[in-house]
Amino acid sequence: MRAKLAAYWYGKTVLITGASSGLGAAITEALAPYGVHFGLLSRRVEEMQTLAGKHKNSGSTFWINACDVRNREEVLAAVRAFHQHAGRLDAVWVNSGVGGDTSFRRWNYEKMENMIDTNLKGAIYTIMASLEIMVPQNSGAIIGICSAASMRGIGARGVYSLTKIGLTYFMESMAVELPQIQFTTIHPGFVDTPLNRGNPNRMWLMMPEPAAQLMIKAVARRKRVFLYPGQMKIFYRLVRLLPTRLYRWLGHKALDLGRPKG
Repeated sequence: MRAKLAAYWYGKTVLITGASSGLGAAITEALAPYGVHFGLLSRRVEEMQTLAGKHKNSGSTFWINACDVRNREEVLAAVRAFHQHAGRLDAVWVNSGVGGDTSFRRWNYEKMENMIDTNLKGAIYTIMASLEIMVPQNSGAIIGICSAASMRGIGARGVYSLTKIGLTYFMESMAVELPQIQFTTIHPGFVDTPLNRGNPNRMWLMMPEPAAQLMIKAVARRKRVFLYPGQMKIFYRLVRLLPTRLYRWLGHKALDLGRPKG
């Protein structure tokens, strides 16, 4: 498999949003041995510089730029600047994301708007800026980090589910329009990252390093949709099949069990 990974990834120009921590940093570390020309985007420059320094002898190169994906002009400028620097754009990991509780009882408009601006609008800005380059060059891969939360509307995580369902559908619609571009939609289960550390109900938890290896292999195999780990893949598909009435009843029971007592 390593030979196949090298054949796909070696020497590619790869842009990653949310590269300073979590899955973005793990993907960077997983790809560093393949002589990649990285474009790393995040609001936290110091963390990206530390990550690049850690892999300075890997054979990969690192272009780093501060970017807030909620700002459309910043995203467009950053993607264009990396393309100008690297000369082409082979793969883009649409990874930036935030999570949190958006239940009725703890509703917060600021949190809701931040989630939509980051997870959905920021992702669309990144995809469209990248396609502006990839379509004329008639090649490229867009990898969207969605979530197993896109399986259904999840109680207390409604806005997060909304953003991930929206990104899933947007990726699919672009794939229909642009068959010359590789679109890979990835639905991780629970990976131990800052995004979900406040969630007490993490099941089948994975560490970022093996999760990143699974993802770079899935992209190299040109998977259209990839769910992991295996248990979550089965669970995701079963939940999708449930009748609406049964899903709502089970979802309410699960939500009730998760509430603190007393």
